[in-house]
Amino acid sequence: MDFLINNFKPILLIITILSLALLLIKHYGKIKIFLSQVKVELSKVSWSSRQELIGATGVVIVITLILTVCIGAVDSLLSVLLNYFIR
Repeated sequence: MDFLINNFKPILLIITILSLALLLIKHYGKIKIFLSQVKVELSKVSWSSRQELIGATGVVIVITLILTVCIGAVDSLLSVLLNYFIR
């Protein structure tokens, strides 16, 4: 019993690895078909160019900053109004 308690983590790791290996062996055909379908679908994807990616990232950053300022302003205004009505 002491052996099991002292070596719980390694035993659990071995059981997990063996279980995953058995699942991989059991479903190997399905996994192979799935991965081949993923490869086909990824070949259909229209990837953005570097310049498009940089432009889109810039737009996201600017919009995020604008929304941050707007939400902060509304939060401050509501906080002031709430404090005014509570006092």
